[in-house]
Amino acid sequence: MRRALRVDECGVRTDARIRGWNAFDRLLAIAAITAGSAIALRAPGLGDYPFDAGPALSAIAHGQLAHFISHQPAMGAVSLYARAPFVALAALLHDSPVCIYRLGDLPCVLSVAFVSLWMARIAGARGTGRAGRALIVAICLANPLIGNALRLGHPEELLTASLAVGSLLAACERRVVLTAVLAGLAVASKQWALLVVCPALLVLERDRLRAGLLMAGVALASTLPMVIGSFGAFRHALEFLATPQSITTQFNWLYPISPTGTVRVSFMFGGGTSLSGHTAAGVLSAVSHPLIIALGVLVPLIVWLAHGRRLAAKQMLIATALVFVLRCVFDPWSQAYYHLPLLLTLVALDVSAGRELPLAGLAGAAGAFVVLDRFPDYLGSQAANLAYIATTVAAVAVLVRELRSSAPKGAARPFRPGGPHAIARTLKLAPRRR
Repeated sequence: MRRALRVDECGVRTDARIRGWNAFDRLLAIAAITAGSAIALRAPGLGDYPFDAGPALSAIAHGQLAHFISHQPAMGAVSLYARAPFVALAALLHDSPVCIYRLGDLPCVLSVAFVSLWMARIAGARGTGRAGRALIVAICLANPLIGNALRLGHPEELLTASLAVGSLLAACERRVVLTAVLAGLAVASKQWALLVVCPALLVLERDRLRAGLLMAGVALASTLPMVIGSFGAFRHALEFLATPQSITTQFNWLYPISPTGTVRVSFMFGGGTSLSGHTAAGVLSAVSHPLIIALGVLVPLIVWLAHGRRLAAKQMLIATALVFVLRCVFDPWSQAYYHLPLLLTLVALDVSAGRELPLAGLAGAAGAFVVLDRFPDYLGSQAANLAYIATTVAAVAVLVRELRSSAPKGAARPFRPGGPHAIARTLKLAPRRR
């Protein structure tokens, strides 16, 4: 057995023993890896892949490094590095473009399997039984968000979500280097992973500076080859990311106030398509992403201030889950798979609490299946959006309530009008002294 750091509700480190691999652990690992491989190799469609990562990965599959560098897609480089050996193997086997895409999905789906096994191991060390650990793996892999990301051609979202939530798990255990490396790789895979940086740093306390520098170093080292290889292609990718599409999907709070009309969707390497839908107002498209990044900093900071400038593992995970909800509801382009980091964070919250069954994860998976997967087909766009708004408002209310009740007694400092706790009191996150 080896020791792992455990953090209790007050943020105090204690010892938990992670047992060696017994027969059940091995069986669970085999099942997770087999299921993940089957999901990847049966991806239901190409989606945006031919217009996004496809040209770069097809080039590297045939040994055309210059073409790979000059066709940088609208994402970070880490998922391209992870997928490159697999697509190269598929090309050697003379597979079809669909098979090349599916084999390239493999490391991304397996990353979800690995983080689910990590959470199951931590849960076992904290008293969760076999049924609970099996459910943890099942929730992470057998949810409709995985298939949605693969069908729409974005397996990099699975890898980024796994790295981001893995960094939160490492931060809960005060594993500074692992937290920084995983967070840096996540940011270099997809830019939305910046949302985990602030909560992870806040929970690390005295190691924040070292962790922050290491995060930045890992992200920079992962990105630098693409910048040096072709700065023009790198700048083009950044400009494409900075230019929001005007369409508004049904999975956000902006849909009811977005007018209908003809929307032009542009592709990364030229061209595009026109379709009828809800169009985002120019100001909404311009401010949505900066607003989301600002919330990713402000929400954890407010929670940190409200809890006496300390952030325990449970508070950090709840605050991050709240940020992930707000990211989805304020992004005009929000897709169903955008909610995967939220689902994995809810499972991590179950693991941190040592629950016998992953109740938060089960609730999240049920919501994903009903609201994100079934309702759009059964109810139509308008009714499905109303159901989505009601569900997410309820989720925000539950998370805020949990934050208010999670502070240990005596954690809050005296309230001073105009001081930092005034903000927390205004948002009703800080417990009042009795």
